[in-house]
Amino acid sequence: MGVLVRSGGWRGALMRKMVFAALGALIAGLLSAGPTAAEEGQPGQTDQPTTVAGLMGRYKDLSNQAERVNEDLLRIQEELEVKRNESKQAVERAGAARKQADDSRSRVTQAQQDKSRVDALMSSGGDLNALNAFLTSNSQADIVTRMQAASMASQLSGTAAQQGRIAIVEAERAVKDAAAAQTEARKTEAAIELAAAQVQRRRDELAKQIALVQGALERLTPQQKALLQDNGGSAVGVKIPDGDVGAVLRYALAQIGRPYVWGAIGPISFDCSGLMQTAYKTVGYNLPRVSIQQATVGQSIARADIRAGDMIFYYSPVHHVAMAIDSNRAVHAPSAGQNVKIAQIDAIGPITVIRRVMN
Repeated sequence: MGVLVRSGGWRGALMRKMVFAALGALIAGLLSAGPTAAEEGQPGQTDQPTTVAGLMGRYKDLSNQAERVNEDLLRIQEELEVKRNESKQAVERAGAARKQADDSRSRVTQAQQDKSRVDALMSSGGDLNALNAFLTSNSQADIVTRMQAASMASQLSGTAAQQGRIAIVEAERAVKDAAAAQTEARKTEAAIELAAAQVQRRRDELAKQIALVQGALERLTPQQKALLQDNGGSAVGVKIPDGDVGAVLRYALAQIGRPYVWGAIGPISFDCSGLMQTAYKTVGYNLPRVSIQQATVGQSIARADIRAGDMIFYYSPVHHVAMAIDSNRAVHAPSAGQNVKIAQIDAIGPITVIRRVMN
């Protein structure tokens, strides 16, 4: 969080000193009274800041960490959903393969029974009355025709049985393959669930630390908060391009003032990549969910060539994104505890890549 002080002269300087002194006292009291992450048996920083500058630096660092963890969690949750679908499909394939094997066994059994009956009737030792009953004709020519048909039926039944046995082998192989795929998908699903739980715990730890720092800020009076709050620039007078790019930028600017919330994609709150995804969706362009994935779409743009609608990605690995308004400013959802706002492009953080998805 940046510090924006609008009061000038010696009175402004005196006011800043008074605010910083009061804030420092509040921070020291609050942090000394609260348990550290180490005391709670959780990893974290034990040396808490006791000055305004230290608090602001700590807040920015925690917010940066939290945003990265949040992006990781969203990505893992997407992977988990994919693996759950794969596992479900594997179960369905295994069930279908088992049914196919059962059907093939039934066909083989029926074909073998049919062949046995026909062979018995066609055998020289067969009962003539039974044969005559089977042929249902006293005409010699008709008997020959029917005998030929019976012989063919026997051959076909034998072929059906053989084909059925082959189908059983193939179906049982399919059952085995589907069961193996199901087992593998479930193992991967379990591993991803474990990773998601670990990331979730880390996110919760960061949220507690951020809340501790925010607690000190909340003790300030509204006038003191106003001196420390950076609400960013105004969207008044921003030149909106024509076409889809203009529609995307107009949507993003319309969200100024809405709160940053982890995992939110609107309409009342956003995280950084959620703001980009929803803005671009207004014109039918589907971006990936998280910033590290969004940073792979479109074409790479040099910093000198940036223009409205381009997405600017920050940090390495990428875990924050903003949308360019012009060559100097961008709109973004900063971090926990802040609202969507306009900021200087180069002041947001270290730029990793700039991408353009619409010309």
